[in-house]
Amino acid sequence: MFDPLADIDRALAEQAGWTWFDDYLLYTCGIAELLASGQVARVPSAATRVRLDTGEICFADGGAQWFTWRGLGDGRWAPGRTAADGRTPLGVVAHLGNAVRNESRRLRAEAAGQPRWVTERPGSAMISNRRVHLANPDRSFAVHWSALESVDLTAPDLVGCRFPTRDGAMQQLQIRSAWAPLVFVTAALQHFPQHPLLRTGTWLPAGFEDKCHLAGKKCPKVRSL
Repeated sequence: MFDPLADIDRALAEQAGWTWFDDYLLYTCGIAELLASGQVARVPSAATRVRLDTGEICFADGGAQWFTWRGLGDGRWAPGRTAADGRTPLGVVAHLGNAVRNESRRLRAEAAGQPRWVTERPGSAMISNRRVHLANPDRSFAVHWSALESVDLTAPDLVGCRFPTRDGAMQQLQIRSAWAPLVFVTAALQHFPQHPLLRTGTWLPAGFEDKCHLAGKKCPKVRSL
């Protein structure tokens, strides 16, 4: 039975500074080993509320928050109009005030149209051998590994990727989750085998194998896949 976390001596692990995040990393190493050796069918599908396709295997399902690179508006705005006689002093003042307000509206609309990282509401991520499925109270969508143009692990719990949307526009996405290393490794092993983090093994924290040894568990040899 596939269980990377079996036989860990928790007392020794605590002395070695083992954390809950190390559990996620060791599980990810187990998945990586089977993916690299073509034995992914050995992984029992994890519990998930997401409907799986035939032959799809759920590796993990857990909390996540994501960030999208987009503007908060489309840059459009509607000028306001003031009904006043511009030939009188009061009318001139009213027209000047309207011009100032219109300029302010224009600037706010332009600023809202500029892309930036937008934090979406927290939700969940389902990671399988084929895709990552994200869901929160506002929306749910899937990104298939085969659709990715790029992927990168930019922090221990943060993975970023680029992919085209249905209308051909390029979408940038960042996912913050304890499962970020699993997202990265699953995508990279199948579609980005020359990724620098895979070639150098730096997707895995330095000294992780030694920490596993101190916890009474041998880490799969995935430092350089």
